[in-house]
Amino acid sequence: MFASIGFLCFGLIDMLGGKLFRQFVADPRPATFVSALLGAAIGYGIGWSVIRKHGLPHSATPYDVDAAADSAKQDPH
Repeated sequence: MFASIGFLCFGLIDMLGGKLFRQFVADPRPATFVSALLGAAIGYGIGWSVIRKHGLPHSATPYDVDAAADSAKQDPH
């Protein structure tokens, strides 16, 4: 989920602003795609760290993450 959000956000930012990879690549389409891939990698890394923080399996859903975060708030040790 985080990877898809990163893919969309970074792709749109580079498509609209053109500041990230367009300064290195002349054609805007590959630059936007590379930027979107970078966003997906960053989003995947964030999602992986959130799941590992709560000790959940890789198949955890956002609801599982919310439930684990809520139980961690209620049980401080």
